Amino acid sequence: MFTADTLANMRVAVFGLTGGVCLLYAVMALLTGRPDPMPIWIPGLSTVLAWLVLTLASRSAGNRTAAMAWDEGYAADARRAASIAFWFSVLLYPAFGLMLALDVIVWNLAFAAMGTLIGAFYLLLLAAFDLRGPGQR
Repeated sequence: MFTADTLANMRVAVFGLTGGVCLLYAVMALLTGRPDPMPIWIPGLSTVLAWLVLTLASRSAGNRTAAMAWDEGYAADARRAASIAFWFSVLLYPAFGLMLALDVIVWNLAFAAMGTLIGAFYLLLLAAFDLRGPGQR
């Protein structure tokens, strides 16, 4: 049986790992100049596996334990991560638009890198805020 702390630690690890996979994909795409530096299904599969692991672990822990692990502290961190990730994502558009305008990259590379950077940033922020603990700004 999982405890609330176990679920919370699992959440940090799963979000961090999934965010790391997305970040690795984006960085590799930009460094190699290829929109497919690794099989294109890997970031998506890691996301589905993260959902599956966290859902199954939460269900097996029971409603009370899962509610303690996914409490209002997590919800506040998730809102904070989403608001920061939103503005990061908005800033990606002019940055990549400039690179596209200067012919530094091609559109399919920009699409691949931006898509995975957006997910990576949000997931890594979630993990970082979880690691800092409640009430840390």
